[in-house]
Amino acid sequence: MTRRVPEFALVTGVFLGLSAVVFGLVLGWGLLATVVLAAVGAYPFVAFGLLRDDDPADVIPPGWVLAVGVVWAALGVVGVLLGDPTLSGVTLAAFVGLLLALPPTAYAVQFGAGVNPLSGRQTLAAGLVVAASLLLVGLFSARTILGVADAVIVAVATGLYATARGVRLDARTKRYAAAIGGVLGVGLVAVGVLSGGALTDWVLVGMAVAFTPSLYVVLSRSRSASRNR
Repeated sequence: MTRRVPEFALVTGVFLGLSAVVFGLVLGWGLLATVVLAAVGAYPFVAFGLLRDDDPADVIPPGWVLAVGVVWAALGVVGVLLGDPTLSGVTLAAFVGLLLALPPTAYAVQFGAGVNPLSGRQTLAAGLVVAASLLLVGLFSARTILGVADAVIVAVATGLYATARGVRLDARTKRYAAAIGGVLGVGLVAVGVLSGGALTDWVLVGMAVAFTPSLYVVLSRSRSASRNR
């Protein structure tokens, strides 16, 4: 009976996801609504089934999950941009794409899909560049909160990915990273005040830059601790 629980959850998730797609097409919900509702219906059940399975990689290959996740995230991004093809829409499109892509990507990384040609350090560097870009896009498109959310998600996710790929930072480096993040965060707030920008927006950006390194340190420590148990 316990063996059937994961399989039943997977079938239920796929059924609900496909049902949402069919209803979306029939009722004309639009691409974004259809993609998001299908994910809301499918992701929790599929995740439950995979977590309860003793060897989920044998049931669903991680490469397949990653491919489906990337395609679904791309559809979500396209759905947002079709409704708002402006710089402001980019921040929401990135947020939707990240939320749709991260769960299948995490599964693929956990079970070694091995499709990323970059090393852990190269991926981290690229992720930090993307995070900074999304932060700036959010700031200058008047969608600062979304820009901050996008940047934090990308920076922390790529940092944890680098940790999973074997990148280890010693305690001194982590302390320096946290300190540098704090200094840069305060500096950005000062720049915003001196330039006459909206104080709230610059404070949010400064907080994101200041606290993201510390957040990564905490999450990477908890991840390492759980592995060592």
